[in-house]
Parts: sequence; C-alpha cells; structure tokens
Amino acid sequence: MRSIISALFFLVLIGNSFGQNYCFWVANYTEETFSEIRIREAGDIYFSQDLLPEDLIDPYEHFWIRTGQAESSIFDVEITKLDGSKMYFSWTGGDGNYYTEPYITLDIQPLNTLMLTNDENGNVEWDIANDDIYGFGDPCAQ
Repeated sequence: MRSIISALFFLVLIGNSFGQNYCFWVANYTEETFSEIRIREAGDIYFSQDLLPEDLIDPYEHFWIRTGQAESSIFDVEITKLDGSKMYFSWTGGDGNYYTEPYITLDIQPLNTLMLTNDENGNVEWDIANDDIYGFGDPCAQ
C-alpha cells in the first residue's frame, strides 16, 4: 500500500513539473476586427502561432484561448488587426503614468475574461475579470 501511495505521489510530481494548460476568454468590444491573437510566456522571445478559433473576430464577439503546457502563468498577449497592424493597448499604471504598448502582460491563472474596449479617443483599453461576470462560462470547458 505504501508503495502505491509513493508511486501516485511521484506521478503527481512529474505531471506538475511539465506545466499546466490555462484558458481564458477574450471579449472584443472594440471597433476593430481581430485577424490574429498570439501569446507567449513572459520572458520568451517568440510569440505563438495564431490562436484564433476562426479567421477573424469581429467587434462585439468573444472567443476562448487555451495555452499549451506552460511553466508560468504570466503571459504576453499580442493582437493583430484586420489591416495587419498590431493593436496597441493603453492603461494607467500603478505609478500613475499612461502606457501604450503592442502587447500586455497578464497573470492568466486566475483570469476568466480579458475585456477589450475603446476609450473616447479610440484607444484600446483592457480590463480583466477573474470570475464569469460576463456570463461566457468556463473557458476551459470549450
């Protein structure tokens, strides 16, 4: 019995050492159509291939993303618009400064939904929800 428990514990340790899959929704409530979304673990040089479930995601649609096996839950998210240009994200940092970058870095382990909207100047703003406040369901159940 003790050897069975030891073997199961060893299998759990091995399974955890290979990383974990993460899932989250991306809600496109901007005026842009997305042609690509790519992710990478923060610190990696290269983004993944396009992860969109279809060729294009129109305004006011949402879709789910599933990562491959990852050792970290901190990811960069990059989105390409229909015209081929990168989407720039804008936000006010904890230091009070306003930032605009071609990707955002998120902890996606607790993330349920990444909400993308336009501000009054047309800049893309983002917000995160760690629970299903938008009623999309569990992104990992897709």
